[in-house]
Amino acid sequence: MSTDRADDRGNWCVIYLGDDYNWWVHDASDSVSSDVESQGIIDPKQVEHMADLLSQLRQYGLNDEIVSCAFAIYAIEREVTKEMLRVRETKDNIFDPRDAIFCLPNVAGEQDGPFMDFLDHVVALRVKLLNATLDFKQPLSAEEVEDVLHAERQERYISGERMHAFDEIMAILDYVPVGYSIDGDIDGIQVQEEILPLAGFDAEIDESLDMPDEKNW
Repeated sequence: MSTDRADDRGNWCVIYLGDDYNWWVHDASDSVSSDVESQGIIDPKQVEHMADLLSQLRQYGLNDEIVSCAFAIYAIEREVTKEMLRVRETKDNIFDPRDAIFCLPNVAGEQDGPFMDFLDHVVALRVKLLNATLDFKQPLSAEEVEDVLHAERQERYISGERMHAFDEIMAILDYVPVGYSIDGDIDGIQVQEEILPLAGFDAEIDESLDMPDEKNW
């Protein structure tokens, strides 16, 4: 696989496929914050799924600049070992990528940074969608949704479970209040989430990577 388009910038990461079938950062270049080690990185199939759902929020005011600033984009450079890859930062767009890309959240701290701004933005848009779609007695607020999501994150933290960035994003994009449901397609939104298989993605990556078929990325 050609990597010349992945050489726009010098930052690189070594990532590995965890037991949870998510990709995590193992190591990174000196110019990348040391805080990214053990941080989840969003894989190509997850990026595709996330981008599709985000695009459906454009009618509610999706800001492309907020999305762009929230992630550093990486393309595959080479295989390090089986189930471990070296990826290099690239100038690409999650909505129309030239290559199979990984997205690393741009986190400056636990409570700030572009990724947190992105999450706040997506919560606000999801609330707009739900208020426009469901018949609430009182309009749903972003604060109510954030309280529920925070409680869920705390429960996973207490149980010792790592929260991957993709799970955190999907918790927002799939959120529906208890007692309500969205059936079928509403404005093109697929409510039933489909498991994204590896089949069909192989052609986009270097065949020499030879990743296991049962793992989704």
